[in-house]
Formats: sequence, C-alpha cells, structure tokens
Amino acid sequence: MKTLKLAMYVALDGVVGEPMWTGPFWNQELSDLQAEYLYSSEALVLGRVTYEGFAAAWPSMEEQTGDFGRKMNSMPKHVASRTLRSFEWNASPIEGDLGAAVRALKEGEEGDLLIYGSGTLVDELTRLRLIDEYRLMIHPVVVGRGKRLFATAPETTLRLEDSRTTETGVVVATYRATSD
Repeated sequence: MKTLKLAMYVALDGVVGEPMWTGPFWNQELSDLQAEYLYSSEALVLGRVTYEGFAAAWPSMEEQTGDFGRKMNSMPKHVASRTLRSFEWNASPIEGDLGAAVRALKEGEEGDLLIYGSGTLVDELTRLRLIDEYRLMIHPVVVGRGKRLFATAPETTLRLEDSRTTETGVVVATYRATSD
C-alpha cells in the first residue's frame, strides 16, 4: 500500500496560509528535503486552492527549478474540489466520496502520494485517518493571523519519527500516524 505523506510549512503559531513568510528561511537543506519527498512520490494530492496556485506557477518555473520542476509538472495530480469542472497540468478530480477515493489511490505498491499545502483537505484526511506521514516544517516566525493547520481536525495522536533543525532555524519534524 502507498504511503500518503504531507509536507506543510507551518509558523510557530500554527499558521499555514499564504506562506510568503517562509522565504527568509529557505536554504539548501529545505530544498533537499523537499526534493527527497517529491522524488519518492508517484502523484500529488491537492486541494483546489493549492492546485490552482501551483497550476498557475509551476509550468513556467521548470527552467529555473530543473529536475524538481520537471517532476512537479509531469507527475499526476489528484485534486479535491467541489467547484472545479476543468482540470489542466496533468490533473484529474477526486470524484465521489473523498475517503473511498483516497483509499483507492493508496492501493498498489509503487511510489507514495504527496500532499503539499491544502489545509482544508489535510483537516478532512486527518479526520478520516488517511494521512500516514506528516512532515511539518516549523518556521521560527509568528504570523499572527491566517489559516491554521488542523483548524477543524479531530484529536489525533502521532509518533515522532525524525526531527532536525536547519541552519535557518526551521524545525523539520516528521510524524507517523498511530493506529490508536
């Protein structure tokens, strides 16, 4: 069975929305960690807002991002949306019941599924206990307002698998979902 992994930028106060505040903390360590996650994944699972932002930006970024950009642009994207009717950028809708559809995507052995951003989707998939691994990149900044991670998710116990701190002070914590 495939692993459904989350990669999320988070401020110290839990804010995940509009992550322009991450720029000063970006470095090669974070780039390498993101590349590791992306290259081990077969497809992306995205919410509508993240999908629309990525689809508008990534196709024109391939030249400056090299292999990472080529991988982002070429891999399949599965998009959770109640409103979108048209999909581009190698994307298709997640249709029907979200839980059943994501469980079906997780069947098989090759490559993992990766969620970038998509806070509302993450809350729902956490509620459904479908995310297997949470990689939170906790930035040393208090944003003060904005969408927060796990704003509507239920209490969920996670087990710390790995943690490291980058030279810029970003704590990268990787958690596994427990079966409790």
